[in-house]
Amino acid sequence: MARSKRRGRRKKITYDSSETKIVFGLLVLFAGIVALLSQFTEGILFAHFTRLFGESVILVSCTLFILSSYLFGILPERITLRSVIGGTLVTLAYATYISSGINLPVNITELGAQGQFGGVVGVTLAEQLAAYLFQDMVRPLMILIIFFSLPLVFSISLTDYFSFIRKIILSITNFFNKVFNSLPKGKSTSVIEDEYEERDYGDARMVGDFQSRSDDSSPDHNPDSVSSKEQEKNTKAALSASERKAEEAKALKNVTFTEKSGDDDNDMVMQQELKFPDWKLPPVTLLKKVPKQKPSLTHIKRNSQIIERTLSSFGIETNVVDVLIGPSVTQYALDIALGTKVSKIANLRNDLALALATSANAVRIEAPIPGTSYIGIEAPNKDRETISFRELVEGDGLDQGNLQATIGVDVSGKKIYADIQAMPHLLIAGATGSGKSVVTNSFVMSLLMRKSPDEVRFILVDPKQVEFSDYNGIPHLLTPVITDMDKVNNALKWAIVEMERRYTEFKNFRVRNLEGFNEKMGFTALPYIVIVIDEMADMMMTQHGAEIESSIVKLAQKARATGIHLILATQRPSVDVITGLIKANIPGRVGMSVTTQVDSRVILDQVGAEALLGRGDMLYKDPGKNRLARIQGGFVSQEEVLKVVEFIKDQSPEVEYSLEVTKAQVDPNAPPGAAESFNFSEDDLFAAAARVVVNARKGSSSLIQRKLSVGYNRAARLLDELHEHGVVGPANGSKPRDVLITDIESFLQGGSE
Repeated sequence: MARSKRRGRRKKITYDSSETKIVFGLLVLFAGIVALLSQFTEGILFAHFTRLFGESVILVSCTLFILSSYLFGILPERITLRSVIGGTLVTLAYATYISSGINLPVNITELGAQGQFGGVVGVTLAEQLAAYLFQDMVRPLMILIIFFSLPLVFSISLTDYFSFIRKIILSITNFFNKVFNSLPKGKSTSVIEDEYEERDYGDARMVGDFQSRSDDSSPDHNPDSVSSKEQEKNTKAALSASERKAEEAKALKNVTFTEKSGDDDNDMVMQQELKFPDWKLPPVTLLKKVPKQKPSLTHIKRNSQIIERTLSSFGIETNVVDVLIGPSVTQYALDIALGTKVSKIANLRNDLALALATSANAVRIEAPIPGTSYIGIEAPNKDRETISFRELVEGDGLDQGNLQATIGVDVSGKKIYADIQAMPHLLIAGATGSGKSVVTNSFVMSLLMRKSPDEVRFILVDPKQVEFSDYNGIPHLLTPVITDMDKVNNALKWAIVEMERRYTEFKNFRVRNLEGFNEKMGFTALPYIVIVIDEMADMMMTQHGAEIESSIVKLAQKARATGIHLILATQRPSVDVITGLIKANIPGRVGMSVTTQVDSRVILDQVGAEALLGRGDMLYKDPGKNRLARIQGGFVSQEEVLKVVEFIKDQSPEVEYSLEVTKAQVDPNAPPGAAESFNFSEDDLFAAAARVVVNARKGSSSLIQRKLSVGYNRAARLLDELHEHGVVGPANGSKPRDVLITDIESFLQGGSE
C-alpha cells in the first residue's frame, strides 16, 4: 500500500507576520500618496483628505509615508514606531494651531468643513480645547506639543535634542558676533583672548564653573604661529628619539627654574594670591567623539541559550533572568534552583568557555552578584566598544568631588568616576598591553580638564621617557617630568618635607585638613599635589629601593589630610615591587589584565584579573565598597593630550618650575647638623642598608644583597660598618645578626646611640 504524501503544515498568518505588514504598508502608502496629491488634484477621494485635515494635509502624507516605510522595514534603525507617534502628534498640534485664535465674522466650523485652516479635525480639536482652556492658551500649548514631539520624530533623546538646539543658537550668536566684530573698532588689549575668539573656544562648553577671562593684559603671544604648532602636533608621534629630545627641550625653553634660598622659611607651594585667577578650562570640543556601536542582540540571545543548555547537561537547571550589556563583556544573571551548590557552577568555567567558543580565561563567574540572589557569568562581546574620554568627561560625575577623575563604564553601561581625595591613593597594575598607561593618562587629563594650576599641581615620574613627556611646559607641573630614577627618591623626600610643612601650618591655623585651611584663607592658598609614577618597578629596583619604599609608605600613611596623593602604576605585579607595606597603605586598586591568579592576588587580594581581556578592561576596587567592579576604561589618544596641552600652554607661555623638588632633602624637624650626620660611611648605601636591617629586625649579607641589588663583597662590607656603628650585633655563626636599635631615622639624624 502506497503511503500518501504528508501535507506540509500551513503557515499561520498573524498581525505580526511579514505578509500582513506588507499589505498594510501598501494601503498606508496609497493613503499617503492620495493625501499628498489632494493639494494639487480634484476628486472625491482627494477632497475627503482636504476636508479632514485642511492645510495640514502635507504633514499627514509625511506621517503616512513614515508609517508605510516602518511596515516595509526599510527605515534606518533609529527611526522606529516612536517616529510615527511623534509625526501624528506634530500633525494634530499643527492643525489645531492654525485653527485656533481666529476671529472671523463667519462660522469657523463651516470654513473647516471646506478644507480651510486645519480642516474638520483641526477646527474640532481647537474648539474643544478652547472650551476647556482659555482660548489664548491653545496656541502656546500646541507650540509646546510640537516642540517636544520633534525628538520622537527623529528618535533622539531630549539631551541630544537640547544640545542640538543650543548649537543652533550658538551658531547664530557667533554669526552676529563675527558680523559685529568685523566692524571697525579699537585694538584688543589681549592677544590671547583674540586667538581664542578665532578658534571659537570662547563659546565651547567647559568642564567646571569658572569665571570668564577679564580684559587684563596677557603675556605676548604670536597668533601667526598657530599653523606651525598644528603641523608640529600632527608629526610629533613620528619623531625619532633624537628629535623627541629636541622637542622636549623646545617645550621647556620658556620655563624658568627657581631655587629657594637658605633663609626662606616659606613654603615654595604656598601662594599669597592666585597666580591664575582668570584660568580658562580646556573645552570638551578638543576631544574626539567616537561613534557608539549597537550590541548584537542575536549573539547575546544565543549565548543565553548556550549557557542554559550547558549547565542543564551537567544536571544544573538554571534560567537567564537578566542580561547586562557592557562595552567589552556581557553579564548573564542566572537564577538557580534551591539547593544547588554555587561552587558546582564555578567549577564549570572551562566547560562554559568551550561552549561559548571563547578562551577559558575570558569567562568570569561572579557568585553571587552583589545585592541579588543570582549568579553572574561574564562573557566577551562579539564586538568590543571603544569608550572615548570625551564621553566620560561630558558626564556629570566629574563635578561631584574635589579631585574627581574618570575611570570608565561598567557592565551595566554606567559611567564610573573616582574621587582621588577620598581614595586617597591608587595602585594600578597590569601586564604589558593591558592599557595601564592609558588609564594613568586619563587620570592626569581628568584633572587638567577641570582644575587650574592654582588648584592642583603634579609631580610626574616617567621611567620610559615617552608616556608623560607631552606634559612638559604646562604650569600644572612642580618640576619637569622626572625621567632620572635617582631624582625620584629626592622628589618623594621633598613631598614628605612638604607634608610636614603643611601639618605645621594646619596646627598654627587650627584646622585639620587642606580644605579647612583654604577655606580659612579665603582662596586656594595651597593646591593639591598629585604624584603620578608610571612604572614603580624601575625605581624599586634601584639602589634607593628601600628608601623609596619607606617614603611611599610614609606619604600613604599621613599625606591624605595635606592634599598630597599618590597614583602608582606598574607592569610587574610581583611582591618585590608591590610590597606588603605598600599594599596595606594604598586602598584604591585597579587591576588590569595579568597572566596568573598569583599576580591577581598581589594586586587585588583575590583572583579575577587573569580573566580580563586587556586594552582597558579592568577590575576596580573602591575603598568605600566591598566588591570589585568590572569596568572598560576610557581611551585618551596622544592627539587629544597634545591639543589640551597646547591650549594650556597658550594661556601661560612662561612657566616657573623649582629645582627644590629634585634636590637632596633634609627633614626640617631634624636637629642642627643633621645634614652632615648621614656621613657614617663613604658608601652611599649605608643609610639604605641600615633601614633594611632595622625594618627586617635581622642583619645578614644575603638580605642586603637581595634588597639593594648589590654584590656579596659590598653587602658584607656594609654589614661590618653597621656593626661598627652599633646598628647590628656581632656575627653569630650562620644565624642573622641581632639588630640593636629600633628608631633608624633618629639614629641617622643624630648619630650613634
